[in-house]
Amino acid sequence: MRFLRPILLTGSLLVVILAGCGSDEAPSSLVVSRIPVVDQLTENDDFEGNPVFSPDGNWILFESDKSGNMDIYRISVSGGTAEQLTSDPAFDSSPTWSPNGSSIAFESERSGSKHIWSLLLDVQGAEPVALTGGSGEDGSPAWAPDGTKILFESSRGKFSGSDLYTVPAGGGSLTRVTTTDDGVYNRTADWSPDGTQIVFESDRSGFSALCVVAAIGGAATQLTPDESYEGHPAWSPDGSQVAFESTRSGISEIYTVAAEGGEMFQVTMHGGYWPQWSPDGSQIVYCVFGSTEPNIWTVDVDW
Repeated sequence: MRFLRPILLTGSLLVVILAGCGSDEAPSSLVVSRIPVVDQLTENDDFEGNPVFSPDGNWILFESDKSGNMDIYRISVSGGTAEQLTSDPAFDSSPTWSPNGSSIAFESERSGSKHIWSLLLDVQGAEPVALTGGSGEDGSPAWAPDGTKILFESSRGKFSGSDLYTVPAGGGSLTRVTTTDDGVYNRTADWSPDGTQIVFESDRSGFSALCVVAAIGGAATQLTPDESYEGHPAWSPDGSQVAFESTRSGISEIYTVAAEGGEMFQVTMHGGYWPQWSPDGSQIVYCVFGSTEPNIWTVDVDW
């Protein structure tokens, strides 16, 4: 069902003042000149999270406890009955598509620890395959645009916290992308469309902000200011924007910022988590907590 979300406007603009910005890269205010057009795709009491469009735009992949346990599902963008893709007593979550749509990767505890697994969708009866193992907990996979490797966060090599690594799409030796001190979390990363950069959430400054680093590693640049929680970034298909969740309004909402930093734009007005762009950049899929559990919504990119 499509909705025009009502918001309080002054004239034709809603101005949200930000306090204590303390960064040259951060705006002093946000200007919202639209009423977002949103569509609720699912409505039930099941937990549904981490939604992501398929490369052809026809499906949305997500995690859910519909079966009584967290597994991976997909649903048509037009709604309907969700199809269960994984089934294991352990938790399966944080799914991502391969660029050609033939496979998915996800995090799973089915080996006893949380690692990255992949599953071929176009082979009937295919079983998930472990891509990582060993010590440490791995999660939040993101498939590289060229399909050759998968980015993920891992606690391996750290007493506490996490860094970013890549693993070949078929498994193999890991490559470390970030190296930070114990206690620092680098996580929920995404690739730029050309595969040369990575945006991620990091608390290296003492606050959870967005940072950008070259895909081959090196020094990271902070993209958003230190004033509130910001995480789960997603790069737009044209490379110009990054969508993310932030609590800067007092609750978690979806925002966007230019890929080079600057003024932030508030996208949602009724809560929002886990944003991901449609392949054509016309929509963002995300989740909203209802009376009990989060359900899946989309919002038109009409600004």
